[in-house]
Amino acid sequence: MGNHTLIVEVLISPLPHLHRRYTILSDQQPSFNRWTSNLFSREIRLQKILAALLVCSLLLALPLAFSAGSTSPTSTDATDHRIRLFHTHTGEHIDIVYRRGGEFSPEAEAQLDHFLRDHRTGDVKHYDPRLFDILTDLAASVGHPNAEIDIICGYRSSWSNEFLRARSSGVAKNSLHMQAHAIDIRIPGVDTLTLRNAALALGRGGVGYYPRSEFVHVDTGRVRTWCYGCAGANSAHHLND
Repeated sequence: MGNHTLIVEVLISPLPHLHRRYTILSDQQPSFNRWTSNLFSREIRLQKILAALLVCSLLLALPLAFSAGSTSPTSTDATDHRIRLFHTHTGEHIDIVYRRGGEFSPEAEAQLDHFLRDHRTGDVKHYDPRLFDILTDLAASVGHPNAEIDIICGYRSSWSNEFLRARSSGVAKNSLHMQAHAIDIRIPGVDTLTLRNAALALGRGGVGYYPRSEFVHVDTGRVRTWCYGCAGANSAHHLND
């Protein structure tokens, strides 16, 4: 009788390239049972090793995945961001933590909104909190990180804005003060030109320079600049102050 070929294919992994194929001639039949028993024992051990390696790799990857998913600037940063202000018209002072990490404090914002109210009418409007970041960053950039900042003008009601427009050409009809997106400031001990240049360097909104009145306007509108009372091209460009 001629030899016949028996092909045994052993699956040791879901991956096709790890399959094993063995060829056995029929005249080897007497030892086939012993041979296959040893063969399958080896393959089962290999399967167990591969499974153990897979489990180990997953266990090693899990901590990395959790750590990558849990890291964010706001979850790890608990720094207190404090602001100190003095209102030149009301004589009031405020010293308050307005943000902790990435979270603004609603209670602090309410106090700051009242502090920056229209001092003529008493009207209050919610302020863009990004302005508080601009003020603190500006103070730090001129070497006075804990300075008490003088507030010349905060929120303006439409009545106050028209009141000022009737007395000065340096007040815009659609002033961002009416949206609580602008503040006029000075920092004691810091030249207003230095303050203006530092505000421009931040590049985070409009910057107006008023050298005669010695204050600087900052807002969260589009980046632009002007000077009221200066000679030059920018002297009249303050339509959105």
